[in-house]
Amino acid sequence: MKAHRLAHVTLLTIVLVIGGVASTADATDAPIDQILAAAHRDAGITPTERCDNPTYLRRISLDLLGRVPTSDELDRFEAANDRDGTLDQMLRSEEFSRYWSQIWTTILVGRGESRQVDREALRRWLQTQLEQQTPLDQIAFDLISAEGVTTLDGGVNFLVANREDPVTPVSRIFLGVQLDCARCHDHPFDRWTQADYTAMRRFFQSISLREVSGGVQVLDSGARIDSGPQNDSTDTTPRFLTGSRPRTAAWRRELALMTVRSKPFARAMGNRVWQLLIGRGIVDPVDGLSQAHPPSVPALHQALADQLRGNGFDLRGLIRTIVTSDAYARTAPRADARNRAESIEWFAARAPRPLLPEQLIASYATVMKQDPPSPVLLNSLAVDFIGQSAAEVGATDPLALQRTSQGLLQELAAETSPPSGDLDSIFRSTLSRPPDDWERQRLAGVPGSDWLYVLLHGNEFVFSH
Repeated sequence: MKAHRLAHVTLLTIVLVIGGVASTADATDAPIDQILAAAHRDAGITPTERCDNPTYLRRISLDLLGRVPTSDELDRFEAANDRDGTLDQMLRSEEFSRYWSQIWTTILVGRGESRQVDREALRRWLQTQLEQQTPLDQIAFDLISAEGVTTLDGGVNFLVANREDPVTPVSRIFLGVQLDCARCHDHPFDRWTQADYTAMRRFFQSISLREVSGGVQVLDSGARIDSGPQNDSTDTTPRFLTGSRPRTAAWRRELALMTVRSKPFARAMGNRVWQLLIGRGIVDPVDGLSQAHPPSVPALHQALADQLRGNGFDLRGLIRTIVTSDAYARTAPRADARNRAESIEWFAARAPRPLLPEQLIASYATVMKQDPPSPVLLNSLAVDFIGQSAAEVGATDPLALQRTSQGLLQELAAETSPPSGDLDSIFRSTLSRPPDDWERQRLAGVPGSDWLYVLLHGNEFVFSH
């Protein structure tokens, strides 16, 4: 695969500019904060202030490691007062690669288990790619063009999991475009037609799957290019969404190359990572770029795409840019703020969001001073306790979290003793802050185990603020 590494020759001429999103001339040079400051001025929106250090540590720990920080980590962070150093340490950690491989696995194949799909093999493959700092475009290329056996070649599990309809997830995840409607009919509100879907589907027609002793094998028999004259009714060659056609018989490899070299790919990846970290995409829903869902801040949408192309699709570099921005550090708007919805849509304020099931489970284990669950156990617990076997990242129901957390806590508590300590230490280990005066007065004389129960079931714990 590396021999066919994505040689960055002249980019394909892509006309897939959806919803009137055009490249801005100065987007590459303008940092995130500069772009958003101009957008806020034009819209007459006053951003909220930046969060304090404990809140920031809790955010990056949840977003990068998938759990709340320990009280020891909070102590070290406050003593060093070094956001950049702490961030770099997290990005270099195995815990980061393990957690983000879990997130991307859920994006690619959901949380459910299947007899033919080796979900953990895919997750291990992704963790290896992240540890080796493989660029995002190379990862996507390898996933779309993968061949091999599910248990040995982890990347092929993406295609096996989506074998009935590979076009929809490829376009949704890697291009930010939803073609679900076009499977059966022309999209009623967008440009995509059933013919577009059918032409994309042909890229995968040479794939064959067979069960072997080691799992499921994905084979590609190659494809034939007809040289004779063709018209719309007789054309059987694939066609990318931009109209581009393959030039060789390796149709699926050509699709992978067309995808990662396209402008929509960079925009989709930038928007996806932004949504994972901020909680809301510049295009919302994150995979629904269309005339009905244009980007809220087009210059920001383009700037993230330009950074990805400029830095060789370096995931860590993009994450670092986002989490060191003012947008990431914003506090929530007041409940009675006049332009609360606009402030959140334009990233002038941060909306609290429920923790992902994986974050909640790992955070419970952290507070209970247990070893972190293995990736397999973590996914199994997420399915068992949250009941979202196929839900994608970001679809957590906060009420479901609170309804099911009691059983999860009881199971964890049965295996270890709850953490002990005074009110301050328990607050710091759960909420990453000391109690305020009202809380001290309210909880005076209440047993520590009761404090813990209240804190772990409260909105402040089960939400990222």
